[in-house]
Amino acid sequence: MRKGREGLAEVVREKMQRDPYIYGDAFIFYSKDLKKVKILHYDINGFVIYAKWFDDGRFLSPYFKEARRCHKISRELLILLLSTSVQTRITINDEDGKEA
Repeated sequence: MRKGREGLAEVVREKMQRDPYIYGDAFIFYSKDLKKVKILHYDINGFVIYAKWFDDGRFLSPYFKEARRCHKISRELLILLLSTSVQTRITINDEDGKEA
């Protein structure tokens, strides 16, 4: 969780094999203890990093039915993941069922 915009963009390029400069995409990074999350997003003027830390509780632990480099989720699910401080997991099915 120490990486800034260039470090996160490099992870997106190298590990996820995606282009971090695509306007409609956002990339979510969790800490191992699920108490911190960063979201990297590119808008018209440059990169934006959203960061959130829970002092009490943790983010929902995402569980994917299939292991892939990237998964596509809805805006509503993203809001749910970022706003809920609980000790449980959530199963995520991609919106269109295809690899993102």
